[in-house]
Parts: sequence; structure tokens; C-alpha cells
Amino acid sequence: MRYRFDECIERGKIVPIPIDPELAAKEFREAEADLSAAERSLAEHREKWAIIQGYYSLFHSLRALVFLKGYREKSHRCLKYAVEALLVDAGELPLEVLGKFSYAMDIREGADYGCIYDEESARIVVVSAREVFEKVRP
Repeated sequence: MRYRFDECIERGKIVPIPIDPELAAKEFREAEADLSAAERSLAEHREKWAIIQGYYSLFHSLRALVFLKGYREKSHRCLKYAVEALLVDAGELPLEVLGKFSYAMDIREGADYGCIYDEESARIVVVSAREVFEKVRP
């Protein structure tokens, strides 16, 4: 829904930036590092950290793509709206990627702020992070 993206721009939560492939490459490196950490945490039964690290892998993977479109977000929700408007609505990413990011965002908030997490949720977030990273990395 483009109107949420436009609202983020109006509020200064998404700003145009020059396209910088090195900035995007840095985000992809962060996504890969967070993914490796998430997979280790999951294997070690540290579900809360697996969720948080998996979410940040997703965040950095998608943030890199938004950077490559010439925008920088200043809120996690606005990153979601930028992905929707710039990538999903444009047909460059399937809707399921946005769904995986939204799920991970909700689960990460529950783990981080409500201490609510379990092994199944952690597994879903980490698997989603791997799938998205493999789909979008250069």
C-alpha cells in the first residue's frame, strides 16, 4: 500500500539517498553475519537470540535492497512499507517475503519486549532469514 510509504516520506521516516552499492554491500554482509549467528543460536537452543538475530538478518537483507532503490528508512515499520512499495508492489519480490519479514518483526518484538518466544517461532524466523538472504543476495 503506497500510502503508508508516502506517509513515512512525509514524516521524514524515509528519505531519498544517492544509490551507493558499497552501502548495500555492507548491509548484505551484516545480514550474512546475523544469519550465521542466528543459526548458531538456534542450534544451541538460545531461541530468544535466534529470533532477534534472524530478524536482523532479514532487516539488513531488505534494507540493502531499499538502499539500492535510493532510499533510507528511519524506522523498522517504514522499512516494511518501503519494501512493500518499492519491491513487492513493483513485482521485484514476492509478497511472501514481506509476510516473512512482518512475522519476524512481530515475533522479535515479543521476544525482545515481552520475553515471549519458543523453539518453533525461532525456527520459522531463522529459516525465513536464510530463504530471504539466499533470494536477495547479490
